[in-house]
Amino acid sequence: MTPPGPGATPADPSLRLFEPGQRLGWVYRDPEALRRPFPEPEPRRQPVPVVYENRAAAARIAHENRKQSLTKAGGVLALGCLLLSLLAGGSLAVLALVVAGVCVALVVHAGQSADEAARVLEAKRAELEQHFQYTWQAWWERGRQHATEQDERVRNLGAWGALPVRTGTRRIDVFGGSRRGREGFLTVFGTSTLRQRPVIVVDLTQALVCQELSALAEPAGFPLDVQLLPSGMAGSDILSGLTPQELVNSLVEAVHAEDSQTGRAARTVDTMILDRLCGALGEDITPARLGAGLRALMGEAEDTKALTRAERNRIADDLLADSNKDRVRDSLVRLAAFLHPLERLGADRAGHGPGHLTCIALDPAAGSAGTEMLADLAVQSVTRRLASSKETVPAVVVALGEQGLQRRCLEQLANVCEHRGAQLTFLHPHLREGSVEMIGGGTVAFMRLGNHQEAGVAADFLGRRHSFVLHSLTDTEGEVVNTSVARTLGSSTSSGTTHSDSVTDGSNWGRGEGSRTHGGSRSRTSGTSTSTTRTTNESTTHTTGDSRSTGTAHSEQRVYEYVVEPTRLQALTDFGLLLVERGPDGSVSVHPADCNPNIALLDQVGTQPLPPAGAAGA
Repeated sequence: MTPPGPGATPADPSLRLFEPGQRLGWVYRDPEALRRPFPEPEPRRQPVPVVYENRAAAARIAHENRKQSLTKAGGVLALGCLLLSLLAGGSLAVLALVVAGVCVALVVHAGQSADEAARVLEAKRAELEQHFQYTWQAWWERGRQHATEQDERVRNLGAWGALPVRTGTRRIDVFGGSRRGREGFLTVFGTSTLRQRPVIVVDLTQALVCQELSALAEPAGFPLDVQLLPSGMAGSDILSGLTPQELVNSLVEAVHAEDSQTGRAARTVDTMILDRLCGALGEDITPARLGAGLRALMGEAEDTKALTRAERNRIADDLLADSNKDRVRDSLVRLAAFLHPLERLGADRAGHGPGHLTCIALDPAAGSAGTEMLADLAVQSVTRRLASSKETVPAVVVALGEQGLQRRCLEQLANVCEHRGAQLTFLHPHLREGSVEMIGGGTVAFMRLGNHQEAGVAADFLGRRHSFVLHSLTDTEGEVVNTSVARTLGSSTSSGTTHSDSVTDGSNWGRGEGSRTHGGSRSRTSGTSTSTTRTTNESTTHTTGDSRSTGTAHSEQRVYEYVVEPTRLQALTDFGLLLVERGPDGSVSVHPADCNPNIALLDQVGTQPLPPAGAAGA
């Protein structure tokens, strides 16, 4: 079966997972957030120009004023003319009728002017209303068309986009996560990587987190090679293609993987024994023949047909001197014990070719020391294969189990991948012990970390930043009531005396014919007046004051806190993932994503990153 091309639409929605573009998960963005509002404001009714209202009002007032003034003036004038006509004749009566007619004509003309101004005002108002209705209807139609276009555009926008792997990323460390979460991540990441290059998955979780990936890869047309250890060790090729020296080194590293402090002497002795044994066995070197050779060195009976009689005798008699056999007996027993569970390894591999996806996984029920050695051998095998292979460099994913692996083995694999340019991904179930020492070696992502100490370590790695947070709120309310009473009593007395005195003198002289007169008079007037005024006043003043005040204030404080709180890392969903990227200036960017592979079955899902909000809005 041939995988669909990049531009084809797969009939099975799950095949979207294999579309080009390496991704870690999916990022959600609500398409409704990109809906553009209708830019045109709703039209409003235009008011009638003031000049029209002023004209109508002026005409109405002029009509009223003219009607009142002419009625009074014309009535008086006509009545006067009528009365005068009774005395002077009929001509004045005609004049009275003319005056009355002129007044009526003027009033009628003023009324017609007022009516005309009112009609013009109403016509203008109707014209504006008609224009408003037409404008509003056109605006509503444009708004409805805009909403229809936006509905169509939003339906065609992607709600889910890929969280891509940055170009040139050589190593990814994912910490935490449940069994289902790591399986989902491996499925999303592995399927998107298969389109670019072969993938080797070393599943040491004993939970078969690679099962979903392998189940999807084969129907999609990718050659698949699944090796279950130890139940399917006979069909495994973890030791195939290795030179005798590489095989010896892999076995010695696996035997001493947990003894990081072991002296060089023990390693050297084991290497010497296996080197000599491989030389005696020739080109046909298998774990079964190595185990039989070790038992021959120890002098044990052998009932298998792994060795010929001649090989067995040569190994037992000529490989080591009897004195040396006693000195290295502990090494012989240790090597034989480790190799005994592995004697079926690769026995039935013939006919199995390499797969585009290779999954080496530990059985869920496995739990012996031999299984732990198989895990070490699997990693060592991948390391040696990458170091010596000339084929296309694959991407390597190592899903570690609860027991983990020695840091030395993982660093050897990381160094070889770095040298060959192979992309390496580690899935660490926890963030403790050796995993803490490996954090920061490449791109880092976190899934759910239930343990509070592990979440704290992750939060410390993400770092802290300064921010301003609300520090305090102050709400004050007060009321003041003042009441005062003042009483004033007062009296005043005023007294005054007035004295007046006047004197008047007069003389009269007269002369007539034959007589002369002379007279005089004198008068004097004197008076005295006295007045006294007494005034008493009394006043009482009441004053009351009431004041109320209310105040609210808040203050912010600069704090130095986690970029991501440990509790958020503990509360992530099964498929939740936080990708951490550090900028050149040391700043930390956290990108949340969801690595649920079932998202590919939804509508509005794209396999490429979502465009920026501005570009999507355009």
